Amino acid sequence: MILAEPGSVVALLTHARHVPATERERFAVQARERRRGGGLVLETCHRVEAYFVAEGDPADLEASLPDGGRMLVGPAAVRHAISVAVGRDSVVVGEDQVLHQLRQSVAAARDDGGLDPTLERLFTLGLRAGRRARSWRQGPALSMADLVLATLERRVGPVRGRRVLVVGAGEMGRLTARAASGAGADVWIASRTAARADALAAQVGAQASPFDPGPGIGDVAAIVVALHGPWLIAPSTVEALAASPAVVADLSVPPAVLGALANRLGARLVSGDALALAEPDATTPGNGLIARLEELVDATTAEFTVWLDGRKQRATARTLAERAERERQAELDDLWRRLPRLEPEVREVIEGMSRHFAARLLREPLERLGQDPDGRHERAVRDLFGL
Repeated sequence: MILAEPGSVVALLTHARHVPATERERFAVQARERRRGGGLVLETCHRVEAYFVAEGDPADLEASLPDGGRMLVGPAAVRHAISVAVGRDSVVVGEDQVLHQLRQSVAAARDDGGLDPTLERLFTLGLRAGRRARSWRQGPALSMADLVLATLERRVGPVRGRRVLVVGAGEMGRLTARAASGAGADVWIASRTAARADALAAQVGAQASPFDPGPGIGDVAAIVVALHGPWLIAPSTVEALAASPAVVADLSVPPAVLGALANRLGARLVSGDALALAEPDATTPGNGLIARLEELVDATTAEFTVWLDGRKQRATARTLAERAERERQAELDDLWRRLPRLEPEVREVIEGMSRHFAARLLREPLERLGQDPDGRHERAVRDLFGL
């Protein structure tokens, strides 16, 4: 069992390396419900992560994880969140899409009841670190689409001059279409909404295709499916695709290629989860960038830790001062009841003297709290005064 101090960051992690897409989607539904208490949920092609601030034993949070999921608490959770933001934990190291998705998740949490102040600070620093990491990039931005294209070309050979069908006109479809077009492929775009297929085709210099391409699909070398919902095509299209040598990459979460089509494709179907397990290739940056990213994660984690420790110390100082003031007022009220005929001038003198005495007693503890790099004084004050 992992214990968490109140106020610690808790991260619940599910990734394609260990948790299948269907289980990640089920976990995402539960996590979205819990988010309304000030948490954050990040959903990408390969991960669903939920972040909370512990109020006690996080065992009930951990119980919501599917098999293969894991929970991180405190510094480990903080470091992971920042690693994700800078792209260090991505399948394609340093890719842009996860930073965009994290920014959207932060905005969604703010709109849906607000982020806990601790998570607000953590992800503000994480997004800042992510922007800084991208500023170091040399050359064009890499994305999951580059990994998809490299994987397909290992299976079918170079796509230059060959037809590639992209099913889906969303962000992943756009990135894939651009990557394939840049590699010299004859790109076709299909979407449930014909107008969206036309618009994306015009942007990337491609052709628009019907959502169900029909028997002509047999002429396609590779297909990338990036949809919300299933890719429903006629039996004749399934037959033509099954009889062709085309390889299909399904990046959809949950998968869009289901049932009979998935069975017919067999090993020619590459899932998004399989891409998460792919060996590093030309899309992986050199060790120089990775080392810089690690240093950035270290520095940002340390900055957040200093802020969090300072927040604890300020809260302890405020609690101690409030406790002292309550006790002082209680003693004065008792004195006024016992001596109801005291002159106002005398009361004022006693009031001032008690305030001055309390301030002198608190001076050293408060100074120690203000100079407490490792948190020892903060813990000692809480223990000594029962805070």
